Amino acid sequence: MNASRLHDQLFFTWNRTDEELCSLLQIMRQQYPHVQFQYTISTNVHFFDAYIDNRQGQLYTRVYHDPNMRSYTLPYVTGHAKSKHSDWFRSALNRAICYCSSVNDFHQERLYLEFTCLINGYSLLFVETQVDHFFQYFHGGEMRYCLDQNKYHSFRQQWFDLMEKSYARSMRIQQLDDQGEVIRLHYLYELGPRCQFNQQFQQLWTKYFDKHPTLSKEKVQILLSTKHLYSLNSLLANQKCSLSVLLTM
Repeated sequence: MNASRLHDQLFFTWNRTDEELCSLLQIMRQQYPHVQFQYTISTNVHFFDAYIDNRQGQLYTRVYHDPNMRSYTLPYVTGHAKSKHSDWFRSALNRAICYCSSVNDFHQERLYLEFTCLINGYSLLFVETQVDHFFQYFHGGEMRYCLDQNKYHSFRQQWFDLMEKSYARSMRIQQLDDQGEVIRLHYLYELGPRCQFNQQFQQLWTKYFDKHPTLSKEKVQILLSTKHLYSLNSLLANQKCSLSVLLTM
């Protein structure tokens, strides 16, 4: 979520008595007298796009859809819509597995996302590619049609573990970047075995710079990213511009 959206709102779960909660809030008032707040207590709450419920002592969560908002609507994007909506689709699937504690709710949200893309003109191939990539990335291909709650719980826990590792890696890269120990390299591609290229590049870098005092992988972090060429026309336009500059020199 965007931190700015949470500037003056907070929610949390509480397993003790109402009296203990009121006592805690009174202490907060005394310690922070300049902060004015009011609170409500309920067994369920929807916080932006998350729904949280206390069902007989068990925490239940799912994605919340505002009934006042139009259903099956893609977010407005500028630039290359297909690429942006692909990113949104993957993010929405990640949100679904993060929010949905029930396997049935997860699949219902997945179907909602698929229908949203289909209704807005995207092909079945586009949808199938995005969904298949999502499950394969988390090594959970069998979960595409599985309604077993225990298997879903294991799959979801695997997702949380991977996200935690990804967050730790991002923090580590940020630390290296702050220390000037990150090298960013960009290359152009339209189609092709990108993962294979990345792997071969890392192997070559290790081979030639393994003992280097500043460029070894122990000293720097190598980040490879791509610059997309969405059409042949874009490539030809760039070449034409370069040629005209060359002739005028």
